[in-house]
Amino acid sequence: MPQSSPLVAATPQEALRILQHLDAGIVSVNCWLKALHGKLICDDASNSADLADDPRSCNFSRWFHDDTTPELRQNRMFQKAGKLHKAMHDSGHSLLQKKARHLPVTVEEYNTFMDLATALKEELHNLQFEVINNACVVDQLTGAWNRHAMHSKLVQELERMIRNKQSCSICMLDIDHFKHVNDSLGHIAGDQVLQAVVQFITAQLRKYDSIFRYGGEEFLLCLPNTTDTEAEPILNRLRANLEKLVIPLNDGKTISVTASFGVTVMSINKSIEETITMADHALLSAKASGRNNVCIWKV
Repeated sequence: MPQSSPLVAATPQEALRILQHLDAGIVSVNCWLKALHGKLICDDASNSADLADDPRSCNFSRWFHDDTTPELRQNRMFQKAGKLHKAMHDSGHSLLQKKARHLPVTVEEYNTFMDLATALKEELHNLQFEVINNACVVDQLTGAWNRHAMHSKLVQELERMIRNKQSCSICMLDIDHFKHVNDSLGHIAGDQVLQAVVQFITAQLRKYDSIFRYGGEEFLLCLPNTTDTEAEPILNRLRANLEKLVIPLNDGKTISVTASFGVTVMSINKSIEETITMADHALLSAKASGRNNVCIWKV
């Protein structure tokens, strides 16, 4: 799946699942705050279990430590939310202990507590926004970045080239005879092939490379810090390994596919659209040369 973002979701489906978990966490925080204010202001003892001294005893903490997804637990914002929650929880219980001893709560103490509670909710809402934003730039079927994300990435790489004087190659990749897969095995099998190919290529790429779904069975690879000459053996290894890949289908059958690759190097003298056109010309040359090969289009 896409590698160049620290985001927790790789596909829109995963984003939806993570958002549901985040909603549950935010509800837990709001319930805890409601219980604490009920205790502080109204002497409400109905939610005493949720207000125990141990910060791990409340619903939010149980959600945070036990009910979340691995993607969330690895996210920096999520980890920060855990620290904010503990600080908020400790501050809130300090207020409750003062009330139990009939001691006054200062404005500064209350403001500290509310600032922590506000920061926690903001962090969780920021994480929601990040997940949603991630889902908007990912192709729903394959998990590759979509064309919107592709344009942003290529603009970044062109600016990096100008700044650092480093090369960046792009490659147009097309699955050979994919129409035959759809026609003979059906579109569900075709979708499985697309998903398997993207998963395989993503695993083979370097951590700073990216794959984008350009359209249909056509994908664009971005290879930073790589000349077209350096890209050729990388892509040839990828091509040869893809040819050996056995893709299982839902009906118990298996299928293998090949792909054609057209590569060129980005140039500060050419627009992104012109560079993509050159990579597409290289791809057409690869197809005309019998497919399942790599062709370079020299700038």
